[in-house]
Amino acid sequence: MHKFWRAVFKLYLLTLILTQVNYASELLPVQGVVRDRVNFWKRVYTEITTKEAFLHDKQDVSIVYGKVDLPDTPRKRRRFIKKYKRNVRKQLDSIFKKKFTDLTPEEAKYAMAIPLDRRKDLYGLKRGLRFQYGLRDRYYKGLIRSYQYLDHIKTVFQSLGLPPELVYLPHVESSFNYKAYSKVGAAGIWQFMRSTARRYRLNINYVVDERRDPIKATFAAGKLLRDNYNLLGAWPLAITAYNHGARSLMQAKKKLGTSEIHKIIENYDGRRFGFASKNFYATFMATVEISKDPEKYFPKFKKDSPFVYSALKLQKSLTLSQVEKALGFPLSVLLEYNLALRPRSGLRSFFLPKNFELKVPLVAKEKIVAFQQTLDNLKPEKRNLDESFIHVVSRGDSFFILSKMYKTPVSHIIAANSNVNPRRIHPGMKIVIPGKKTKIGKLVAAKDVAIKVDMKNVPKLIQGKVEKETPTNNAQLFANAMKTVFGEPKPQADFDIPFLDNARTNSVDLSQYELEIKRIAKNQYLIVVETDETLGHFADWGGLRTQSIRSMNGLGRRSSIQLGQKILIPLKDAKLEEFKQNRNLYHTSIQEDFYESFEITGVEDYKVRRGDNLTRILSKEELPFWLFRGMQVAKVDERNL
Repeated sequence: MHKFWRAVFKLYLLTLILTQVNYASELLPVQGVVRDRVNFWKRVYTEITTKEAFLHDKQDVSIVYGKVDLPDTPRKRRRFIKKYKRNVRKQLDSIFKKKFTDLTPEEAKYAMAIPLDRRKDLYGLKRGLRFQYGLRDRYYKGLIRSYQYLDHIKTVFQSLGLPPELVYLPHVESSFNYKAYSKVGAAGIWQFMRSTARRYRLNINYVVDERRDPIKATFAAGKLLRDNYNLLGAWPLAITAYNHGARSLMQAKKKLGTSEIHKIIENYDGRRFGFASKNFYATFMATVEISKDPEKYFPKFKKDSPFVYSALKLQKSLTLSQVEKALGFPLSVLLEYNLALRPRSGLRSFFLPKNFELKVPLVAKEKIVAFQQTLDNLKPEKRNLDESFIHVVSRGDSFFILSKMYKTPVSHIIAANSNVNPRRIHPGMKIVIPGKKTKIGKLVAAKDVAIKVDMKNVPKLIQGKVEKETPTNNAQLFANAMKTVFGEPKPQADFDIPFLDNARTNSVDLSQYELEIKRIAKNQYLIVVETDETLGHFADWGGLRTQSIRSMNGLGRRSSIQLGQKILIPLKDAKLEEFKQNRNLYHTSIQEDFYESFEITGVEDYKVRRGDNLTRILSKEELPFWLFRGMQVAKVDERNL
């Protein structure tokens, strides 16, 4: 009898499993044109590498003309593709002129790929030629990496009641690259933009960017997918909306009167619903089918080890330096285990926020208790007193102004920034402000000046004491001191243009930003909205409520702000410097994140086509507005020299 009930229970489990499989297939159907697209993307992910490409038809991806080896550099690739397409169009012209008879071997190769129902569509075939780069090597690395956090992601999605297949979506977004950062500013395996991350309560500041935390970002991604599903009523549409946006798909659903993805792909002609959007769901389902049976496509495949860690909670705001010393883990280990810490936030004087979950290598429970007690007993450091910290330069700042602001001798600031020429600081540059305990060495001029300066030769003004015979004008005093130390300024050459020079060397420059803050009245300031800024940012930077800013400017809850718009801020005078620094750090972090992942190797002209606008061009070229604007201004300055 006992064996009988065991057999019944096994049968029940098997039925439950089969039911779950059917349930999943009903939620994520692959039918109609979607099946052809899934098969195509499976080939892209498993047959060709990033050094190869398929030449195929944009409208019907089942038409693949062949595999092509690509040149190494992007510029050579663009020229190669343009020339290759021109040759194929000639071949197609010849094929249609000969009516598919008496073809050369090369023509026959292309003719065999064209189905019967397209043999009268010469114009469509010629116009639809497209190259798709391979992804086999990139996907394979991502497949191995995925297992580091896959169990964590499955747990999160299960808690949110989502289809289990959704855990594979990062293959499409980032190839499970936990340090992924796009040219337009999307970060982490889920590729959240800052605005979307803010909406889903991911914390982003100069030190912490929770978009990079695979677990916290997964909660946000799950909620976004669930919201898409609640709006659209079908998981294929919810997944497509992750890439394309829900509003456009709601219009498609309403216009066609259907929620079936294969019908929308075939019939919806929305202006923004292009190749990437039409193929996003199929791309995702291709990764699902491969990821469920990886050994079939990659016989030597081996899973990566799961990420394991111990967690601590900061009960107070502590610097990275304090945590590093207290726990004995080097900064490199803390950054490796805490992906939410920005790579360049490794400046030890920056503060981790209160309640931050700190991950450390897995240790025994007793050790974790001891670590936690150690952190709980630490006293927060007092900024501006003992330890060095970082000031981000605003427009109009100078070493003399900083010395007055922080009550620190100019000589100490110069010595603490020996690789910086005080005559050439620019907005966005980070300057070390030494504390009382900071050891100050001899003063050394910037590299391009190539002069070592002994403190004996520096006027007493720079040493923190003003000689009686010196002029009384502080600005003139400082200028004379700089001449003594660094000599007369050199005329600007091409490489001296701040933004162009800094972009080439991948360093931050906020010179082109409109970051001035004008005092209108007591506790009231006027600012100009800059790129990537929101009312929420202004509120955070000044410790304000968003509604107070809306009320002061007569803005409703659904009102949005635009680049260049003037906004009044009810900012307390005492909070001005904090607001400026937070704003500077925000824009600095955007540039630093970009330069952390990409390098400017040159500039090239773009020929504007009919129907182009700046937004469309930047989207097509995947360029951030701040970079484009700065390069244009720099090029104009360069021509006027």
